[in-house]
Amino acid sequence: MGKEQEWSLNGFLDELKRIHETMPDRRFVFILGAGASIESKVKGAARLATEWMKIIFRRSQNGEESNYLEWLKNNPLDIEDWDYDNLATHYPQIFSCCFEGDHESGYAELEKAIEQGSPSFGYAVLAWILAQDRHNMVVTTNFDNLVADSMYIYGGKTPLVIGHESLASYLKPMSRRPMIAKIHRDLFTDPINDEDGVGELKTDWVDALKSIFRFYTPVFIGYGGNDGSLMNFLNSLATNDISGRPFWCYYEPDGKPNGDIPTLMDKHQGVLVATPGFDQLMFEIGKVWGYNRHDQKSLVARNTQKMLSTLDQETLKLFKESSDGIREKLQEDGSATGVKRDWVDWQIRIDQEQDKDKITSMYKNAINNLPNSYELHNNFANHLKELKDYELAFEHYQSAMKLTNDIIPMVNLAELFAEQGKLEEAENYYLKSLEKNSNDDCANNNYANFLIKNGRYLEAEPYILKAIEHSNTEPEDFRIYLETYIEFLLESQNLVLATTQLKKLEKLAPLSKEGIQLKERLATEQNDLEETLKKIEL
Repeated sequence: MGKEQEWSLNGFLDELKRIHETMPDRRFVFILGAGASIESKVKGAARLATEWMKIIFRRSQNGEESNYLEWLKNNPLDIEDWDYDNLATHYPQIFSCCFEGDHESGYAELEKAIEQGSPSFGYAVLAWILAQDRHNMVVTTNFDNLVADSMYIYGGKTPLVIGHESLASYLKPMSRRPMIAKIHRDLFTDPINDEDGVGELKTDWVDALKSIFRFYTPVFIGYGGNDGSLMNFLNSLATNDISGRPFWCYYEPDGKPNGDIPTLMDKHQGVLVATPGFDQLMFEIGKVWGYNRHDQKSLVARNTQKMLSTLDQETLKLFKESSDGIREKLQEDGSATGVKRDWVDWQIRIDQEQDKDKITSMYKNAINNLPNSYELHNNFANHLKELKDYELAFEHYQSAMKLTNDIIPMVNLAELFAEQGKLEEAENYYLKSLEKNSNDDCANNNYANFLIKNGRYLEAEPYILKAIEHSNTEPEDFRIYLETYIEFLLESQNLVLATTQLKKLEKLAPLSKEGIQLKERLATEQNDLEETLKKIEL
């Protein structure tokens, strides 16, 4: 055993930065306890244990509340090594006693305590860290969903939450997806909260965590070591079972931890670190690994806008595909008393009109009411392009571009220039759109089409493949991209691969008009090839 080590916060942060930059194969796993949830307004072990002891006191005493402290000092539950001044240490025993015979009421208390919380700033930073794909794992004794919720809100990725030991085998090292292991189970899967349950770690977790610690260095935050399960497991590990030296971060105002924790760190040559609260600590860790608050805000805004846009598009799709009864109900939503029409409400009315002049008038009225709707400006410009009113269409595409970071108006403007034969301007806007989002499937497909039509086949292929790679789950979009790819293959005289892709296209759905034309063209090309080969043989 080595000498007990305690570092300053700055020294700890320097080490995280050094390892992150010089050891790309080393990862950190965050071990979170109840202390990590306090700033998220979730009651910690100490507060809950105190509330439950007061319930027990009132059940057993008819005396004055002033007698509570004296009663508490006398070890009323006959718990070994009783410390009335640190009730969190006895949390499992207190829970068992308070809710003996009716654990469901205990779980209801836990659910109430957890529902009052929401992810604090520290969880936003943690979500960013987990989303970077390297230090992307959390092991927690908590029942709350703060980590998962923060991933959905701030991280932009869906984590794999393992809330029961029967699923522990899915906890894999080097996973590309953020992983959250809840070793005392989830609140809704019979959480382990009593003395017997937290006394020993389930075998499935033992095997899974051993595998994790071979590759991940643990950073303990907000964990008091009051449950026997995880602490006994950590004590059972040999020094070389953990990758690197573990770091135990303790809340400085509460003082240095006593007893088992320093002993454990001594055994594993770990380091104690006095830290501020969870939010400040996570911000400090995030900064040494590249966290930027403004970048995260932009990401959240983009993701939120994407979800809202998807909802709008799905509403329009439902309207177009539904019966008159559904259509009437959708229109009722937009005309409800006190509800201001959004752009979708206007678009629904416009889409029902057939007369092109009336459509033009309706778009003008809609934009007059919602001048900041880039969707209406963009759709009006599409309508004007069909009418060959290129000058006014250009103006509304420009207006749409000023109102959004979405690249769709920019791609549509490129299409407008291409239709007019202004190839240099068209290519300029295609490339600008791809600079903003190089993975956008629509922009890649449309630029590939542009290149194919202008005979630049070799340049087109990577854009087609990227469009297919990043296509969303919308079958219609995927069909269009495959058709573009088949056209490219035909132009390149790659008839074998064109045949393979056409078969894939036919499996998706009945061929569109464009698909039928491609099939006929492929047949013609194959016949011509066969005739040519016959002539060569003769």
